[in-house]
Amino acid sequence: MTATALASSSGAFAKSASSSSLSSSSSSSSAYPTTSTVPVLITGAGPTGLFQAYLLTKLGIQVRIIDRAMAPSPLSKAVGIQPRSLEMLQMSGLIDQFLERGEPMADFTFFIGPKKVAARHFFPARSSSYYEAGLVLEQANTCAILIEELDKMGVQVDRGWELSDTKVLEENGRTFVETIIRRAHSGENSEKKLIGEVDLLTENVDNEYRTQVVRSEYLVAADGARSTVRHKLNIGFPGRTRSHKTMMWDGTFDCDLDMTRLVLTDGTRRLMVESGDMEPGEDISKTLQDLTVDEFEKIVNECIAPAKLKIKETHWLTIFRINERRAEHFVHKNRIFLTGDSAHIQSPSGGQGMNSGLQDSHNLAWKLALVINKVAPEALLETYQEREAMADRAIDVATKMLDMERDLGFVAMIKLRIFYALSPVIIPLLEAFGFEDRATMLDVRYYENALNKAHPTQVTPATEFQVGARAQDGSLRPLQGDTNETQNLESTRLHEITAGIGRFHILVFASDMLHSGTSITNTTEIQGVGTTTAKALERNIEDYLSIWRSKWPYAFNILDDLQDKDLFKVHVIAGTAVLEDRKDDKNINGNDSSNSVKALANKRMGDGRIYMDDTKVLHKRYGFASSRGAGGIVVIRPDSYIGYRVNGAGEQAWKDVQDYFDSILMK
Repeated sequence: MTATALASSSGAFAKSASSSSLSSSSSSSSAYPTTSTVPVLITGAGPTGLFQAYLLTKLGIQVRIIDRAMAPSPLSKAVGIQPRSLEMLQMSGLIDQFLERGEPMADFTFFIGPKKVAARHFFPARSSSYYEAGLVLEQANTCAILIEELDKMGVQVDRGWELSDTKVLEENGRTFVETIIRRAHSGENSEKKLIGEVDLLTENVDNEYRTQVVRSEYLVAADGARSTVRHKLNIGFPGRTRSHKTMMWDGTFDCDLDMTRLVLTDGTRRLMVESGDMEPGEDISKTLQDLTVDEFEKIVNECIAPAKLKIKETHWLTIFRINERRAEHFVHKNRIFLTGDSAHIQSPSGGQGMNSGLQDSHNLAWKLALVINKVAPEALLETYQEREAMADRAIDVATKMLDMERDLGFVAMIKLRIFYALSPVIIPLLEAFGFEDRATMLDVRYYENALNKAHPTQVTPATEFQVGARAQDGSLRPLQGDTNETQNLESTRLHEITAGIGRFHILVFASDMLHSGTSITNTTEIQGVGTTTAKALERNIEDYLSIWRSKWPYAFNILDDLQDKDLFKVHVIAGTAVLEDRKDDKNINGNDSSNSVKALANKRMGDGRIYMDDTKVLHKRYGFASSRGAGGIVVIRPDSYIGYRVNGAGEQAWKDVQDYFDSILMK
């Protein structure tokens, strides 16, 4: 198999690969044979690049993913998957594979020297996420899962190829990316440098190369902190490199201290040691070269004396300096996009790095798919810039947590101390400092832009309900259309019914307006906001779903597990008053309201099926009254953030939602 997905793309670029405009006659590429065209080229096969390839392939977009390494790395700089990333994996159809291989982050013990100073559970149960704790899973296993899933879809990483140059060109009225890639006939393409530096990879002057030119509509750079793409585009990478050094070791050992909890999924353990500041004139490359396992063991024993540790087996030993840097911009000419470490790097404290990269991919993939399939204009891709503020946030979280560890003495500057970590490093005072939601990334939110649009006339709601906020989870019960029994309704979660790749989910919060006996149904407005009835809501759902699905057909190309290939899914979330209509057999078919409720209860999931918010939690979490309220409509973006919201569920509210879609999709 090749590295190209078998799924075909509906993009025009893929269809015109043999046209004269893509021949090698261009002066910019005349020195090289043009051998490849593809809608999206991804450079770098770490977690970020692999997740991007997975998502795009699932979305029906043909990709080619290259990586300079001849084999996946067995090393794992990151070993923690945060709750927000677990929510994304659920949406993407991957959660079972990750939960099967990983272990929940459990109680965690901290030591200063031989003294146990604290122990705590990782994250409190008060979280609004189903995933109350992160997952311990090494980066190598994350990559392995994604590689396996890509292989099932006929996509393999094209290994041994590295990017040597890239640029955005215009030819015959078409804009595209031209990328030169190369592969050494033997050995590595270029010399590696160490963690903690962000220089360009060193050229291996003795190598001979095979060279290709790849023309693509878009290029996604996931080629790491030393990103060649970033260097070639002259995108700055401002920030700082910390002066102190950190040793990281993976392996097995015997020790007097009780560290039974600190086991990775393969049975090994990880130790991290603060090893002081760089000495004047010190070369960290030479320091790493001279570092031995015996020396590391000696340093550890000095730290934990009088306790003793004996290393049995070493899988990895390195030393690095922490970088805190962010690319000046993530989007180049709306054709090239920086993701993962190529766009931002930070301290391992808080486990923000790999998780931020996965979320970069989740943000970008569906936008690329809509644009390539002519469902959305290219301007939609500019909104990927919203990830820049999220990178700043991740760096800030990691920096504050690292500084707090050092300031509180958990890692000391003068006297060497050891801290044991599964990474991310979470210290016992997280709750006191309010870092749980920040570390779990459940508070990640975007701000208003061309995609996240506040209502033009309605009052702005509280921060947690505004556009750009994460779509929160909560329990629901699907109303049954053919039974009066309510106590045995099967419970589900909002994130379960909104799972899937690349869909817009429209949540209709109906409060108690669907109850035929409530006097509120005779009111056309509540505090100036238009209300609805069950019959009117049924009609609007059918009418607008028909308009949207015919105007923007695309989802039939999506390769997820959902049988209904529609880009738009509507879910009705009602208050418990609607159950009053079902206590009497006559009411089930007794009037227009109860008939419409029954019709909604019999709908397929996503076609306006009605669910009970019998705990009233979801109305509250989205800022609507669960009783005697006008309700509202919330549009959830395909990456599970609020794109638009409007108070009320009457005719005008549906017109407002129509205007929102007209503003972000092709007219």
